Amino acid sequence: MLKKLVLLKLLKNHFKFRDALAIVVGIINKKEVIKLPILKRNIHLRKNSKDLETFEEIFLTNLYNTNLPIEPKTIVDAGANVGLASLFFKLKYPSAEIVAIEIENGNAEAIKKNTFGFSNFELFQNALFNKKTFFKIEDPYNATNSFQIREVVVTENHDIESVTLDEIMSYKNWETIDLLKIDIEGAEKQLFENDYQNWLPKTKVIMIETHDRMIPKCSYTVMKTINEYNFILYTTTEGTLIYFNLSLMTINI
Repeated sequence: MLKKLVLLKLLKNHFKFRDALAIVVGIINKKEVIKLPILKRNIHLRKNSKDLETFEEIFLTNLYNTNLPIEPKTIVDAGANVGLASLFFKLKYPSAEIVAIEIENGNAEAIKKNTFGFSNFELFQNALFNKKTFFKIEDPYNATNSFQIREVVVTENHDIESVTLDEIMSYKNWETIDLLKIDIEGAEKQLFENDYQNWLPKTKVIMIETHDRMIPKCSYTVMKTINEYNFILYTTTEGTLIYFNLSLMTINI
């Protein structure tokens, strides 16, 4: 009973009471589909996956629930997994236009279910990178939330192509990326090594998890590049670094 009450209290930060209660019951009973009566939508959490763990990180430990000095209108969810971060952002910023980026087919199908009916939402099944190239998808940890990419030449068989942030901004006709969430299992190192000079100074908020345990010097590369511009490390949440671009917004300390 105590566990249920704790879950309910935490979920009420994000959901109306009846929806929060439905989620508690769904989690306790290990439901794969949790129906939300108020939002009139479903949350899909696959069995034998990391989906519930991801849900708990986002909605219970508040991985991305930071008070921002802006109301984001343009959001990129890079490494979208099964779409739960996109769901969180859409609930918190309902008028925002969201681009989700995910590499793996099963996760992409889950994103479509968890974001069904969203307006101003688009899924790119690509790998976020700093140039146009091709990749094989690898699963070294045998988990549904830690797929990695390995670059291959164009003549080799490949699983997926890249997309760049400059391409997304041009395609969506965005002047800025108001919120950029990055959890791409080590590929952040290459993203911040080259060809960031256009999109990075036009990004207001960055929420990024670095993966030095997978790719050495990820965090060093990310921090070194971000420090070339007028960002501050505002806070951290459960391993996610949150940066604010002081050239594009004002904050009250």
